[in-house]
Amino acid sequence: MSKLKIDPTIVRTDLNLEAIKDLLKVQHPITQKYQSLGGSGGWLGPSTTPITKCPDGVGSYQHYANGSIYYHPSTGAHEVHGLIRARWQSLGWERSFLGYPLTDETATPDGVGRYNHFQGGSIYWSPATGAWEVHGAIRTKYSSLGWERSFLGYPLTNENTTPDGVGRYNHFQGGSIYWTPSTGAYEVHGAIREQWKNMGWERSSLGYPTSDELIVFGGAGRISHFQRGSIYWSPTAGVRVLQERVRVHVKILDNPVSFTLNEQFAAMQEVFSIAGIRVDWVTTENLNLPSLADVDVGGCFMGQTTTEQNLLFRNRNFMSGNDLVVYYVRSTVPGYNGCAAFPAGRPGCVVVRSASRWTLGHEFGHVLGLSHVNNNNQLMTGGGTFNITNPPPDLTSGESTTMRNSNLSTPL
Repeated sequence: MSKLKIDPTIVRTDLNLEAIKDLLKVQHPITQKYQSLGGSGGWLGPSTTPITKCPDGVGSYQHYANGSIYYHPSTGAHEVHGLIRARWQSLGWERSFLGYPLTDETATPDGVGRYNHFQGGSIYWSPATGAWEVHGAIRTKYSSLGWERSFLGYPLTNENTTPDGVGRYNHFQGGSIYWTPSTGAYEVHGAIREQWKNMGWERSSLGYPTSDELIVFGGAGRISHFQRGSIYWSPTAGVRVLQERVRVHVKILDNPVSFTLNEQFAAMQEVFSIAGIRVDWVTTENLNLPSLADVDVGGCFMGQTTTEQNLLFRNRNFMSGNDLVVYYVRSTVPGYNGCAAFPAGRPGCVVVRSASRWTLGHEFGHVLGLSHVNNNNQLMTGGGTFNITNPPPDLTSGESTTMRNSNLSTPL
């Protein structure tokens, strides 16, 4: 019977594979990460320290010629290098609010910059801006807007305490995000940010932002709200600080046909911004009142109302205090674009469905105390708002003062 012959080469190979497997099992995660990046021949280069316990006693690190790898049991091992590493180091490494890295350094989706995410925030770098951290509620807002691909671009600062000691902020290429415990985090940018800056930022009369920049009634205008007012901008009206407001409720007997409600409210806000007044469109209600769709307004004199006007203006659901109301009707009798005569204690106006873009603002101008003028460049022209020649129409400083002084315009 012949003896079984064993090839010693095969045995040695099998033993070597098992030895390699055993070696891999005991390799530190930092070593495994290092090897995955090319080891001593990779871009990190040779190690400059052994694997060392972090000062917090939990994680470990190893420094290399061109960066570091940090390991934590809950985050794994990740590399950090270059200016992002330098920024992290300046903040206190893993003992900072950022904690341990959650990612390797990664190219941003826009292809321009780089970032590392950490347990407590992120560091973003681009050639034009350098490396800055962003964290907390400000980082959450930045993320919700689209990170560096948003209009904000890359951060220009770390998160800083505001001069009043209450809030926090980061400046970015395209704007800023401000945060306080009572307001939350909101962005401010463009001409509105410049106006707020010129007024003194959060130490101004407006305080902190309470909204992002918003589109005004679907039009060209933009607005940001603050603790004690708003800043409005449009291409034609420019930048306006609004520290008064009117609250308007819409009641529809017949829907507008010439200009949409959005178009009419956008126009009203644009011209009311000249007076420093914000227009809040609060509610919309459809009314089934066919007998009042062609409403008798008599001579449409302030302080004199008809029976039909009195009946119409009783419909004030959802309204309170100094709230204003507009009733959209098919027509008035006699025929006007609108009428601002209202019963005592029920301030508002009637606007017909075929009214011009500026009729709503014109009628509410009357409600706030303005009279007709003989000038088609002005909102209060007596020649009919379809004949306005200077859109947006003008308000004089005296008219603006009258509107702000009305008890129907309330401070923000």
